[in-house]
Amino acid sequence: MTTVSPPQTVINSVIALYSNGQIQEALDSVATLIKDYPDEPLLYNISGVCHKAAGRLDAAVKSFEKAVALKPDYTEVNYNLGVTLKELGQLDAAVKCYEKAVALKPDYTDAHYNLGNAFKELGQLDDAVNSYKKAVALKSDHAIAHNNLGNTLSDLGQVDDAVNSYKKAVALKPDYAEAHNNLGVTLKNLGQHEVAIKSYEKALALKPEFAEAHNNLGNALKDLGQHEVAIKSYEKALALKPEFAEAH
Repeated sequence: MTTVSPPQTVINSVIALYSNGQIQEALDSVATLIKDYPDEPLLYNISGVCHKAAGRLDAAVKSFEKAVALKPDYTEVNYNLGVTLKELGQLDAAVKCYEKAVALKPDYTDAHYNLGNAFKELGQLDDAVNSYKKAVALKSDHAIAHNNLGNTLSDLGQVDDAVNSYKKAVALKPDYAEAHNNLGVTLKNLGQHEVAIKSYEKALALKPEFAEAHNNLGNALKDLGQHEVAIKSYEKALALKPEFAEAH
């Protein structure tokens, strides 16, 4: 047994197996390597990534935890552990991992973005806004972060700022149906029904099976007194999603 690192060529061969979708083969190879190099945190990170790809989240957590025990300042592993814990619903633990990752690497855009997602699920909306803002400051073309920032600002009642975020999202990604729909919802809440309808129509042109957008279009049309057309939108929503209670 040795404490030196495994040759890079060996590491590359394991990564190649993973990249080719040969997850179990990669796991078998890395398990063999861990026996020879038990103190190499990179191997535990690779093991964790493979377990996660195979859907074995608890095993992935154990591998990532072993890696950070060996190397607490391993930024990537702290992030990977956070992602896995969030998938397991352990949001508070995930937040701590993401916070460690961004403390180690303040320009880690994905960690700020995922930290925002975790905060939002926890209902810590101000913290979520701060994280999303850091993500878009680092990567201004992060359309999904702009959309999620808009959602959070909307939840906080900051509707004008939410509209601006949604507009940035659709400007960056014109085929972003969800952002067009979210923009429509916020515009409707501001009383701008006709503009909201245009946003819903854009969403539906991009994603005709978008039941929520059909329902939202129905709401806007109903508020404008266009009841017959609204009914057709609700019927489309229900045809796509028969158990859609709000549309009923």
